[in-house]
Amino acid sequence: MYVAGMSSWTWVCVMGGALVCVGVVTRIVRRQRRRLPVPRDVVLVHHFFGRGWKVPSKSPFPMKLETFLRITKTPYMNDHSGRMSAKGKTPWIEYNDTQVSDSQFCIEFLKKKKGIDLNRGLSEQQKAIARAFLKLIEENLYWALCIELFCNEANIPLLKPMSPLKGLGFWLYYWFVKRSIKSATWGHGIGRHSVEDVWTIAQADIQALSQYLGQKKYFMGEEPAEIDCTLFGMLSFLLVTMQGTRYESFTKQNHANLVTYFQRMKSSYWPDWDTLITASESFQNDQGKLYFAENVVEH
Repeated sequence: MYVAGMSSWTWVCVMGGALVCVGVVTRIVRRQRRRLPVPRDVVLVHHFFGRGWKVPSKSPFPMKLETFLRITKTPYMNDHSGRMSAKGKTPWIEYNDTQVSDSQFCIEFLKKKKGIDLNRGLSEQQKAIARAFLKLIEENLYWALCIELFCNEANIPLLKPMSPLKGLGFWLYYWFVKRSIKSATWGHGIGRHSVEDVWTIAQADIQALSQYLGQKKYFMGEEPAEIDCTLFGMLSFLLVTMQGTRYESFTKQNHANLVTYFQRMKSSYWPDWDTLITASESFQNDQGKLYFAENVVEH
């Protein structure tokens, strides 16, 4: 429904501007909220999206970071207030007096600070292979998933339950996210292809991951490595957030080992999954909860 005499494009711009204003005000309010009291040497993870509907985070990158903290049993707390980092990135962490943005930079920082190395059992060649797969997952497959979910209008019914806004707000949210994805992927290059061409690219990526995993317990062998955090985070997006899409169906029907791997990682490191998803009756807001408190060293 449009205002009389106003073109549809003008209407979208006006409503989009209003939505942006609401977002700006919301962010200002969030920034003014009292900061969580965090014990020394405890990692504070800042989430922009909060907990998800059927997955603990709508984004694969907080899932990656939090999985790393869980595998290494690093004491941490979550802040779901939506504060962005100084770089405008999320997730990000605060550790004592230091702020670090970007999930991979956060992991690299914590490795140095705490002497953690999940790749210690890998050869130099294996580390190179893991690095190549990390880039395949985060720089190629991720964007393919985003294009399918937000630029293929057949998936709109799947997005509605996950949206933070309802009614008219959903359509403004969808328009804004779709436009952002198109802009980002156009610059990347993959967005210059059709949705169907991207689908072909993604199938090859998923197949490569499945073939390398084979029947191994973890992606690189019998012990978890850093790449497992990345792969698990992306599979949570592919198999749960994108449930009902052809991407999920293709993976389940043709690459069952990835599904088995995902379930194994979930059982091992996310036994509290159902309490961290908003669709569950057992959902518990873990804002400020201290994980692995037994590993906190008192000063």
